[in-house]
Amino acid sequence: MAWTFECSQTTSPEPLSTSPCRTTSSRNSPTMSCPASVACEPSTSTTTSSPPKAWGPFTAPPLSQACLTRPSSPSPSCSTSTWLTTRSVYLHNNQLSNAGLPPDAFRGSEAIATLSLSNNRLSYLPPSLPPSLERLHLQNNLISKVPRGALSRQTQLRELYLQHNQLTDSGLDATTFSKLHSLEYLDLSHNQLTTVPAGLPRTLAILHLGRNRIQQVEAARLHGARGLRYLLLQHNQLGSSGLPAGALRPLRGLHTLHLYGNGLDRVPPALPRRLRALVLPHNHVAALGARDLAATPGLTELNLAYNRLASARVHHRAFRRLRALRSLDLAGNQLTRLPMGLPTGLRTLQLQRNQLRMLEPEPLAGLDQLRELSLAHNRLRVGDIGPGTWHELQALQMLDLSHNELSFVPPDLPEALEELHLEGNRIGHVGPEAFLSTPRLRALFLRANRLHMTSITAEAFLGLPNLRVVDTAGNPEQVLIRLPPTTPRGPRAGGP
Repeated sequence: MAWTFECSQTTSPEPLSTSPCRTTSSRNSPTMSCPASVACEPSTSTTTSSPPKAWGPFTAPPLSQACLTRPSSPSPSCSTSTWLTTRSVYLHNNQLSNAGLPPDAFRGSEAIATLSLSNNRLSYLPPSLPPSLERLHLQNNLISKVPRGALSRQTQLRELYLQHNQLTDSGLDATTFSKLHSLEYLDLSHNQLTTVPAGLPRTLAILHLGRNRIQQVEAARLHGARGLRYLLLQHNQLGSSGLPAGALRPLRGLHTLHLYGNGLDRVPPALPRRLRALVLPHNHVAALGARDLAATPGLTELNLAYNRLASARVHHRAFRRLRALRSLDLAGNQLTRLPMGLPTGLRTLQLQRNQLRMLEPEPLAGLDQLRELSLAHNRLRVGDIGPGTWHELQALQMLDLSHNELSFVPPDLPEALEELHLEGNRIGHVGPEAFLSTPRLRALFLRANRLHMTSITAEAFLGLPNLRVVDTAGNPEQVLIRLPPTTPRGPRAGGP
């Protein structure tokens, strides 16, 4: 069993990112030893943090060693002076059980800020943890209970990782987290909870409860967590009644709500007004009424992908109040036509894998800020695209029409277009005027169509000075492509 420590003279905590998602990468570095009075920093370590959109298992950065126990020793053979300056202790990926951690294992460890006990065999939260802790990693154990008072002294704890354990409602009580007055990040995902834990601290910003067995969210359980910004409840069992009106009312500052995979049959009512991101894919939502989204006018991201929405049950005023909306994902539904009343500020619109059979100008009118539009995997033919459909999409840079039933390149595509996906259609010929309206085109994807060696005329790419990628793989024959020559740069002023 290896005990690894980092020693440092500094005691100032590192700032916590409020992003709901973090990724830590590391590479091995040489083992170093140093006196307890000297700060140790391996020069080859690399730790990065990036935003969105999923948590991963904790990976400890490479650390130098201030002291190392013998495998036969039950506790670290360090002097008290070494403990007093040790900042990080990593004991993850061992076979530690509670019997292997004596009550005095951390005696004298008044400076430890980070403790990792993940990937061991602990069955309950160890007692007598250092009160100086700021980050505690206990994921991937067998923990089914947090003993009363086990976290009563850790008032500086900011991050607590308890995911992938066996926690049940009876293993927690109203005092479990109530003394953690600095806690900002709590991960309880992949456990066996059926309710939201009680006694959550006001400082909490990120609460991850995904992949539990939660059937009901009660407002009373969230009253203490008024500062919550990100609430993740994906893959629970909320069903049609598990999130009643007002359940999230205490969370006035909530920014992001993840609810995918919960069997919801409608958009939850009375959501917090300041909500910015609502993520509801893989549910059973079959209709959008005129007021279903009226309570959240500040939404910038709405994801309703892979539900059961049909065009006849999407009200033409469903999106009317979402003036701040920038990203709308309606992929994987049962839409046969574009929704009406789309917010004019949209930047991204995902409509792939529906049953679209026609495109008309009216639903796209006013979307002059739209940059990405995906219409892949539908049933569109060129004759189903009405004249002027693309006219107002003046900012569109990416258009995906792949896997439809197009027999040739649609005419009059947006002038700003830079990336065009036409793969998986029935295109057998590309004429000289196919891309006259798209002079900024950079990448063209024509793979898996019905093109032959000479199906693309030599003049098709004239006037496309930025074109760099033409993908024609997977056609019946290898297609000959002649890209226009790039304009050579002129000599610098004063050059030879």
